[in-house]
Amino acid sequence: MAGKILRRSLIACGVIVTLFIAAAVTLTYSERGRLREYLVTALGERFHSDVQIRDLQVYVYPRVFVAAHGISLRFHGRTDVPPLMTIETLTLSANLRALLAETKHVAAVHIEGLDITVPPRPLNKPVGPKPPKPKMKLPVVIDEITADDAKVTTLPRDPTKLPHEWDIHHLVMESFSFDQPAHFHATLSNPKPIGEIDSEGEFGPWDADEPGDTPLDATFEFSHADLDSLKGLGGILSSKGKYEGVLDQLNVEGDTDTPDFSLDVSGNPVHLITHYVAVVDGTNGDTELAPVVAHFLHTTVEARGDITGIRGKPGKDIELDAVVRDGRIEDLLQLVIKGDKPVMTGNISLTAKISLPPITDVKIIDRLNLDGKFGVTGGHFTSDVTQGKIDTLSRKGQGQPKNENIEDVISNLRGEFILKDQRATFSNLEFDVEGATIQLSGTYDLGQQTLDFHGHLRLDAKLSQTTTGVKSFFLKAVDPFVSKNGVTDLPIKITGTRANPSFGLEHGHDDEKKKADQAKDKDKDRENKGSL
Repeated sequence: MAGKILRRSLIACGVIVTLFIAAAVTLTYSERGRLREYLVTALGERFHSDVQIRDLQVYVYPRVFVAAHGISLRFHGRTDVPPLMTIETLTLSANLRALLAETKHVAAVHIEGLDITVPPRPLNKPVGPKPPKPKMKLPVVIDEITADDAKVTTLPRDPTKLPHEWDIHHLVMESFSFDQPAHFHATLSNPKPIGEIDSEGEFGPWDADEPGDTPLDATFEFSHADLDSLKGLGGILSSKGKYEGVLDQLNVEGDTDTPDFSLDVSGNPVHLITHYVAVVDGTNGDTELAPVVAHFLHTTVEARGDITGIRGKPGKDIELDAVVRDGRIEDLLQLVIKGDKPVMTGNISLTAKISLPPITDVKIIDRLNLDGKFGVTGGHFTSDVTQGKIDTLSRKGQGQPKNENIEDVISNLRGEFILKDQRATFSNLEFDVEGATIQLSGTYDLGQQTLDFHGHLRLDAKLSQTTTGVKSFFLKAVDPFVSKNGVTDLPIKITGTRANPSFGLEHGHDDEKKKADQAKDKDKDRENKGSL
């Protein structure tokens, strides 16, 4: 988008400069007094605007010199929006002999106080190749055009949305004309994330009937982008890439590198690199990502989707489909959970729908919505205490509670989840080790790091086989009540915190759940009767 807006601005500046040159050459000697009138008429016809020029000065010896002050163009005379373009001062200098040649050359043009406001574009404007047209015959070449500290503002179609502004530090155009591509180099600031963009390439030739169909082919570098300017993120990003197409629709491809990327929810930095391919709709700024491939630590995430505007809301809505095919659970946990080391290690596969509403003053983790499913294989807990409990569970599940050779047991985990408001809700969550399977549902609060899970523990061994001695003898009387098809089934709960989880039997949880479900059914019956 930055390249597109910048290029459109440069082309418009080139048109104005060319008209000034033509007028100066043809009218300077004989009809100097009519020069302002000529320029006002020519610019008005070229830009379909009402034009004002506060002051104009022309000198022709020993070099041609033109200085114009207070230039203002109002698109179609509209006063409900700011002027299409204002220029505080435009100066040009040229050799008289070069201006009298068949192809006229201007040595240098400098623009100060350039302020461009792009009005809303019409809806449903077609974008694509058009039949070839005759080239514009304006035999004028500007060797160099420069501008400093310019500003470009784009007005959204939806008046409830905020305008977008770009601050251009410095720009240079070389060999500008109307029938050949022109080379440009520009530096500008990106508002969010805050950083500097350096872009260089070719644009043109300019499409006189529809500037949005002007060709563009360029590269860019985005350096020192501070992700802290986006609430909830951290790190310094750099990016390189290219874009090509026409101003109204650009194909963009690039790479980013963030050595210290982090989420505030965990504060753990990772080295994040991405490669992205995108199509940008110049009429509304909407972007189609196809795809974005992000890599950090030992995990790769591939995402596809859209970044679109929503009526009445600032910013953009992000909707993506993400896939992790062969990642590491510890990498993902390091991003979202506080602590020096992750809770668990192992291989992970994941699919998720990612939704990020356009609420710019709220941290990303607070507005991030996820809906997906995952599977972890070869899992191992990093806490000796937690892994010890898992080992004990496997021993008891196999009916060998005293077998110390059963250790460092591998765990498998799968389930479905929804993340909203920093709370992860899990369903169909299944955790298994050799000899035992745990089926759970519940929540994990990312902010408080608290656990609240309920479900069932199923053991391959009988309950009496999970212990020895007198306890084993008395538990034999219980075996028939907790066994079903040769499998021990116990209601359990997992509560506490991530650092200190608590495992225990659930007393009365199933009865309470049944009562709650019955109460809900009664409430629904009452509502149905009332509506009838």
